[in-house]
Amino acid sequence: MAKQTIEFSDTLPMGEWREVKEAGEGIFEKILSFDPETGNISRLLRLQSGARIEKTQAHDFCEEVYILEGYMIDTAKEITAAAGYYACRPVGMIHGPYVVPVSCLSFETRYQDPAKPLNPDCSLMQRVRSEKI
Repeated sequence: MAKQTIEFSDTLPMGEWREVKEAGEGIFEKILSFDPETGNISRLLRLQSGARIEKTQAHDFCEEVYILEGYMIDTAKEITAAAGYYACRPVGMIHGPYVVPVSCLSFETRYQDPAKPLNPDCSLMQRVRSEKI
């Protein structure tokens, strides 16, 4: 199986915004597409004004992020990522912590490393095991 086929669509009626509790207060996601066999996901991520991601992060999956509105600050790297900024993070790349002085909206894709065999233990698969998307 792969991500579902979706022609250009209005994202307003696609799924509900829901809080990403494990990420911190004031952080919400809207799932756009999801592959239950790999855990690969595309989503919108909204961070409200004042949101914080307190810990440095490094994932066991690849992540690409494009900032659509607002900005966030990587306090360790002293980088202000504003609308139009893009990041492509391979497995293990360290990033964060973040503060969000003004709300921020980003588009993200998260996927298992395409250069390696499918890993059923990848943390992306936790969503498959624990949630219905």
